[in-house]
Amino acid sequence: MFGKFYGIGVGPGDPELLTIKAVNTLHTVDIIAVPESNKEKSSTALEIVKPHLKEGYQTIPVFFPMIKDEVERQKSRQKNADIINDLIRQGKNVAFITLGDPMLYSTYIYLIQLMADSGIEIETIPGIYSFSAISSRLNIPLVKGDEKLAVITSLETTEWEALRSFDTIVCMKIISYKKGLADFLRQSSEFSFVMASNIGHPTETVSRSVDEIETDLPYFTTAILQKNK
Repeated sequence: MFGKFYGIGVGPGDPELLTIKAVNTLHTVDIIAVPESNKEKSSTALEIVKPHLKEGYQTIPVFFPMIKDEVERQKSRQKNADIINDLIRQGKNVAFITLGDPMLYSTYIYLIQLMADSGIEIETIPGIYSFSAISSRLNIPLVKGDEKLAVITSLETTEWEALRSFDTIVCMKIISYKKGLADFLRQSSEFSFVMASNIGHPTETVSRSVDEIETDLPYFTTAILQKNK
């Protein structure tokens, strides 16, 4: 009999922000698939769930290289999907842990697309977004009433004008476009700004300094821009 594949969102960093369902599932699975990349020296997701794991837990690394070559990226995704497929066909229950939510900019999405026709049962357990944790941590409402929200992970200079129609702009993965973001904020007084790194970790930082955007930021840095009312 086949096992089952779980995608578990572990939230932004605080182990207490895992859902009860996520914790209960982690207690029952046989193997935890831990995503790794060349951006991280260790697995942040694994560190988050460790307090909730049963004794003697087993992990397997699944490597997703942060490269631009789409062919090579697809090969690594297929290799990871094949590894997980094999384990599940052996009757193992496998959980793939991912920061934030599995359905928002997660490598998990590529795996379930490749496994969609495999006949394997897949269950996805949602997690808390980093920007949700930031807004709650700072008591900053994201949107209210009929306000509009945009979430971006990259940005071309020409796209700023279109974004002005939104009341709140969540900027994730800002290290790839931090100069453009800083330039926009310096030229415009219509948005307030806050930036947080490693929210929920002991190393978390919060800043409202535009100059700090262009410093050597941690990979998990998110900015929230809001129109001044």
